[in-house]
Formats: sequence, C-alpha cells, structure tokens
Amino acid sequence: MEKIVERVAATVTVPPGLRMERPPFPKKAKIEVTSRCDLKCFFCQHTYDVRGHGDIDRDFLYRILHEMKHLGVEDVGLFWIGEPLLVKPLPEYVAYAKKIGLKYVFITTNGRLATPECIRALFDAGLDSIKFSFNADSRESYRRICGVDGFDRTLENLRYAWEYRGGRGTPAIYASTVQIPGREQVYEQTRAVITPFVDQHYPLRLYGKYSVGEGAEIIECPGDQRRTLASMLPCWSLFTEPHISYDGHMSACFCDHDQRLYMGDLKRMSLMEAWHSEKFRTLRRQHLAKDVTGAVCAGCIAYA
Repeated sequence: MEKIVERVAATVTVPPGLRMERPPFPKKAKIEVTSRCDLKCFFCQHTYDVRGHGDIDRDFLYRILHEMKHLGVEDVGLFWIGEPLLVKPLPEYVAYAKKIGLKYVFITTNGRLATPECIRALFDAGLDSIKFSFNADSRESYRRICGVDGFDRTLENLRYAWEYRGGRGTPAIYASTVQIPGREQVYEQTRAVITPFVDQHYPLRLYGKYSVGEGAEIIECPGDQRRTLASMLPCWSLFTEPHISYDGHMSACFCDHDQRLYMGDLKRMSLMEAWHSEKFRTLRRQHLAKDVTGAVCAGCIAYA
C-alpha cells in the first residue's frame, strides 16, 4: 500500500517540469460536492466564510467527471473545504466515478457523520480511501478546536469503519492530526487513540496566525513559529491539483473560498480552458517570479 504521506508529497511538491504558465492537466483533482460543514474549526476558512453554501449539481458533477477521465485524471477527491458526508447521494457519486473508469476515488471527512449506514454505503460503492481529520485528544479539546461536541462519536465511527472493512484491501483508512508547535504531546496522545483503527496516521502543519494553548484555548501563535508566504512560492495548488467549487468554478487555492481566486467558470468553459485561462497564467507568472505583490495570494489566509 502506498503511504498517504507519499501521495501528499507528490501533490504539494512542484516538479521543475511543471513550473510553467501552461502546465499539463494534473493526474489528480478535487471536486467540492458541498460547501457546507457541520464543524466550526477555528483554523478553517469555512468557519469565517460569508458566501452562500450549497451542494453540487449532479449533472454538472457527472460532466466534470467525464472531462477528467478524458484528460487522463486518475485520482479524484470528492471533497474540498466542505464536509462531503453531508451529501446524501455521495455513495452514488463514488459509484459513478468508478463506473466510468476513474482509477482512485477518495474523500477526507471530519468523521462525525460517518455513521455505520454511511460507511457501508461508501465502502460498497467502491471508495478507494477515506481519511479522517481527527484533531483532538479529548472531548474537551475537540469541542474547543472544532466548535462542537463530537470526539466520542467520531472515534466510534472510525472504529466501526475499521471493523467493517475488515481484511479487505480497500478502502484504505487514514487519519491526520494537526500538529501544533509546543504541543507535540497532544499529537502523540491522539495518535495513540486512533492508530489501532487506521492503516496510516500522519501530522499536518497548522498554518496561520492562531494556535492552541495548554488549556486547549485559542491563542496567537508566536511569530517564530509561523511560516512565511514567501517560503511556499510557487504554491503547489496552481500547478499540481485543480480545485472545483460546488457552484462550478476552478479555484487556484486549496484552502480559501475567495471568489477572486476563481480562475474560470466551468459552466462556460472546459476544464482545460480554465486551467490555461489568462487569469490563471498571470497568477502563475507571479508565483514563478516569487512575487505576488498586488495579487489575491498576497493576503493568503494560511499565513496572514
């Protein structure tokens, strides 16, 4: 089984051969089946998003899936910033993607809604992997970080997914946990709780201005623990993985819903036309020059 950290690394690293204004269409893409979420995590853009929320249109989704297959896309994530398990037809969407020949179909979920019924439907539909974002080591820290009470339920759902999958090879079951500088023990405690029920578990870096204190309170992160935007340029999201919004736009960003980051309206153009749009090419030029002054990326929420 390929390690998920290797899959992630292959996406977030921009090879020299892709550092161009018109890179080839990637082999991997994400489609936002919903912009809704049932959590209010302090580190997520969704919590502060004021745009309207909704679910993807089925006919539009199927058209995009066919286009991706034609373009040689192999891996499709049916999620983005929203929580995909809020979408009742999700197992149907997974089954359709597999039916038309997409090689690897996966989701990331917070797991709170991953009930036994939901897990059975998704696994039986042919899902290739599911990743649980599990970002707390106790019920209290979960409530403070995620804004709701869901620790026990999520852990129970994860345990059921592991039991239902049993000895079958698929879907792979993964988990990630935000690793907070200075609180590495929390990551290790969380890891100890969930690793019996996953194939692989790995840490994620917490971006941005805020962190979590010893009492699970939200605090401002010390400046020497923050990454800078300059350290990330050129951003991988512009070159290695398109993100499709539920309402039909291709975004340049992996973590922000700001409409100024929309590079093309897919209800008016094809995937390739949006991927090579003038707006996208201009933004890539700025990233390649490592100077996003005046661009929407200058206010990147991951670092501001």
